[in-house]
Amino acid sequence: MNNTDNTTDLLQMKIEEAKALLPEDTRNAIDAVDYKTVILEMRKTRGYTFEQLGDLETETELLLCGLISPEDYSKELENRMHLQKTEVNELIKEMNDRVFAKIKENLIKRTGEKDDMQVLNSAGIEIIDENKKEIKETHPIFAQKLSGSFQIPVVKTEHSLDNITKINTINAPTPQSTITSKPTIDPYREIPE
Repeated sequence: MNNTDNTTDLLQMKIEEAKALLPEDTRNAIDAVDYKTVILEMRKTRGYTFEQLGDLETETELLLCGLISPEDYSKELENRMHLQKTEVNELIKEMNDRVFAKIKENLIKRTGEKDDMQVLNSAGIEIIDENKKEIKETHPIFAQKLSGSFQIPVVKTEHSLDNITKINTINAPTPQSTITSKPTIDPYREIPE
């Protein structure tokens, strides 16, 4: 048995202990949602490796048991799964939609209270309200610039004299008729008045 297995076993034991301390309604609401299947489906939809999925499952369990905060959840996913911030934000949005919102619905059904955010917070579950826009969406071009190479498309510019308005040549002075006086002294050496 190597050190990684030992650490994983200790972490799993902590998760089980924390889960046992949760209120029964919260445990039942969490168990009613098959979040492990949702995570496993991300292998096909998002192309994550099994190691990344294992990290996602562990961090999700830590969050559900209240062992990490929602802020730490996103940081841990970014570090452990080796993802960009934008990818983590998309992943968290999907987890909110497919897992955390369903747990909230089950908890509301079980407790009979619609605004029971205290129970959710005690379970370490935070649902992001779409009206709050807690996760700021980035402009697609900005996200593209940050995520990889970016090239501005080539635009052909036509250079011609057709777009210059024609000057009335009858009344316009000719270059020969204009008299220019040459300065007698260099203007930079002239004494100011």
